[in-house]
Amino acid sequence: MTNRRNEATDHLLATMRAVSPSLEKLMAERLDLRQQIRASQAALAETEAQITALQRVRDVRIPRYIGIAKAVTLAATIAALIALSLSLFTSLIEIKVTAPLFASLLLPLWLVDHAEQHFGRWQVHVGARANFIRSDG
Repeated sequence: MTNRRNEATDHLLATMRAVSPSLEKLMAERLDLRQQIRASQAALAETEAQITALQRVRDVRIPRYIGIAKAVTLAATIAALIALSLSLFTSLIEIKVTAPLFASLLLPLWLVDHAEQHFGRWQVHVGARANFIRSDG
């Protein structure tokens, strides 16, 4: 009977050791979990910083670049139209020079229009501030 009790006790102790691990093992797992949490938080902070940078590009830089491109392209187009009208009504510039110039400005106008369709459009009013209306595309 004593032998049976010893076996039962040994079996019970082995089961208890298997169910509840040692304190050192628990502390090591806890330390590993803390390191994983710190690494995950650092990765999350880095990802949030990248998201903020990309939002700044989308919200500030792209509209600014579209506005600059639109202003430059429109100014060049107006200058080409003035040169074309001067060449038609006066003999200052030959029409051979202004026609390719005007035709070459169609590509930048198309590119600016395409960018505005994708990102948003600048609206300019006389005597008022220009505002950027974001596109949902």
